[in-house]
Amino acid sequence: MDELKITEASLSYAPSYTETFDAVAREGKFLSISSGYPLADMRQFIKGCRDCGFPQFFLIDRQGRAVGWCDIVRRTNCPDDVGFLGVGILKEYRGQGWGSKLMAATIAHAQKRGFREIRLEVRASNYNAIRTYRRLGFVKIAYAKNGVTTDGVSEDVWTMRFGSRELRHDFFEQGAFFGRFPAIQYKFTPSS
Repeated sequence: MDELKITEASLSYAPSYTETFDAVAREGKFLSISSGYPLADMRQFIKGCRDCGFPQFFLIDRQGRAVGWCDIVRRTNCPDDVGFLGVGILKEYRGQGWGSKLMAATIAHAQKRGFREIRLEVRASNYNAIRTYRRLGFVKIAYAKNGVTTDGVSEDVWTMRFGSRELRHDFFEQGAFFGRFPAIQYKFTPSS
């Protein structure tokens, strides 16, 4: 097994992060898109996370490449202490516990940054991920029939929650959680 390390995101990893994100997206099983974003957009995302104090960590291999990522960001129409987790790891590094370690590091950092609740969305058919999220303490809080559509194929989606915030059903009614929009709006307001 390669020696891997978890580190805070930096722009120096942007090229390999872009390649990893694209590879995971092209699998068509995990993300709400079927291909990655251009390098310039990924650099802007890393910079936006850093400037706003959003936790973002990379899984780095022996060659210094980002082979996985985890971030927690705020979305518009949601309270400022609610974050949304995004995570992905190249196929060859899955099933070794790195995803759990990466998420645990990111969640711990998010709690220090004032996030009281972390949410994520997961395809209902992704049983391995759901099992991992439950082991980390996430609970299912909402179900969306045909909640995500990628390349014309719709799938059901679970929203899961980690943290102590009381459920706010008004946000579910607004449809803010289910990735139905092609571009989710993130709150990139630099932290003070």
